[in-house]
Amino acid sequence: MAFSSYHIMTIVASFFSHLAIFKWLAPWMLRKASPVFATLPLDKQIVTRNRVMSAFHGAVTGGMGLYVFLYPGEAIPTQIWHDSPAFRHATCIIMGYAQADTLLMLFNTCLQDRLMIVHHAIACIAAYAGSVIPALPYYGNFWVLMELSSPFVNLRMILYSLGQERSRLYLLNGILMLVTFFTCRVMTIPLWFQLAEPMATGELYEIGPLLFFTIVVLTPIIYGMNIYWFGKMCSKSYQHLYHTLFSNYWL
Repeated sequence: MAFSSYHIMTIVASFFSHLAIFKWLAPWMLRKASPVFATLPLDKQIVTRNRVMSAFHGAVTGGMGLYVFLYPGEAIPTQIWHDSPAFRHATCIIMGYAQADTLLMLFNTCLQDRLMIVHHAIACIAAYAGSVIPALPYYGNFWVLMELSSPFVNLRMILYSLGQERSRLYLLNGILMLVTFFTCRVMTIPLWFQLAEPMATGELYEIGPLLFFTIVVLTPIIYGMNIYWFGKMCSKSYQHLYHTLFSNYWL
């Protein structure tokens, strides 16, 4: 199954919507939220605006992923072939966002991150495979569900940039970030082993080389990156909590 005109329009709309958020909505919101934003150096303003764009993206796609997970219809573990419109449009939104963010990286050196470039390339391939091949939406939705942690990850960086790293909101958001990141990006790993049975029966090989490559190669890579990032989050969270408690109770 190929793209329909609706999927192409979703990709295009996602691409331009994210650029519009970065260009106009993010700076307006940040100036309203804190006067500190206007005093930041230009490169930090750009990074913070990019974080707002990513937070919006995560809220939309993560919410769609949660909807598909809670109300799966026929998008269940044992169903190999099924066309899930919500899942397919979510992957189209991810493609539009990844392309918009990559474009911003090309024109803003302060946004350039090799690991994120690799992440976006993998995400585009996986999203393309999920959007054009109506197979395994239950498992493909785990990729979409990962974005549910993105608003908290990005809000943490926004608050830090605005000098709110000692606020209660920063602490609460940090807790939610760790919980959602582990739940959506790490804890789902064992669920992929349910594919062992269709692999043993040969059904899994019928989904086509692109989607099969995404499952056996790209999925372990993206989860490896998630585990790496989660480890860094835990380390920094421990350091922040330790220094906060030490300064409050021992100084």
